[in-house]
Amino acid sequence: MTVAIVENRTLVVSVGGFAASIAAKSIEHQFDALTHFPDRRANIELGELAERLNDFAAYVEDLAGKGDIAPGFNGVVEVEAFARRHVDLTRRFWAAEGRCLNWFITGPARFPVARNDKRMRIADARRADLAARIRSQPARPLSGKPCRMGRMKSRSARAIRWPRRGS
Repeated sequence: MTVAIVENRTLVVSVGGFAASIAAKSIEHQFDALTHFPDRRANIELGELAERLNDFAAYVEDLAGKGDIAPGFNGVVEVEAFARRHVDLTRRFWAAEGRCLNWFITGPARFPVARNDKRMRIADARRADLAARIRSQPARPLSGKPCRMGRMKSRSARAIRWPRRGS
């Protein structure tokens, strides 16, 4: 199941009742102070978000195909809820990253580094929230009984590849 695709520098997410479109140009400004090439970083971020969403959707589809889950399990609802929250958390992370400055700027220019350190701690906390969201995504059938998602949690957590600061 493909729920997200990057085409013409635009991420399009559509699953269930959720649809979102994020253009690289709209998030490019958030990477101005982090890299010399904010357009490339925006494209990378959109591609990685699409990959994470598609990996989760593929795993839920595979799990539903095996039949070792409760009969009331609705994979589309689970993927939709995950996509909604994950896109929101990713946007928060991008906004927090956008307030940080690369150390090439703060070091030689004698910027107030304490303020930048605080912003970087906040951005790192947002990144940790996003990673924790992947690791602890509760995919439960509508009946409320837990299904076998332990493998998915560990696999999704390993699938996250975060860009290095300043790339």
